[in-house]
Amino acid sequence: MASKNKARDYEIKKEETIMHQNVDLQMYFNQEMAREKERVRRKVVYAIAMLMAVYITAILVFHAVESWAWEDSIYFTTATMTTVGYGDVVPKTYFGRMFTIPLMWIGIGVGFYVIFTIQEYGRVKLDAVARRVDEHLRNDKVKK
Repeated sequence: MASKNKARDYEIKKEETIMHQNVDLQMYFNQEMAREKERVRRKVVYAIAMLMAVYITAILVFHAVESWAWEDSIYFTTATMTTVGYGDVVPKTYFGRMFTIPLMWIGIGVGFYVIFTIQEYGRVKLDAVARRVDEHLRNDKVKK
């Protein structure tokens, strides 16, 4: 009888240890997910700020150097950074043309970085939703 109680106590203690380890792992996983979410959120803010900085700088430069109206500066900057390049508004000054060359490369790079970052943000959000659905389904199975 004593050995049966001892075996049962051992099994209960073993199950409690496993449950405790699972809770610790779940808590660690939740902390890591929160850190990842915050890291990606900061990346999105940084990417958008970088895009806006390049965009506003280019608008200001074209307005000052080419003596364009604000609308023309915005239009040309948008067409250049999105690689559309209609050709109806073009820089006439040497400095304007020399500024446009790196703007094209920087605009493309920053644009792709923004797209990649938004995609990464979407992946993290989708993972979180999938995890919540999975937990919900598991809880429903446990209740049944």
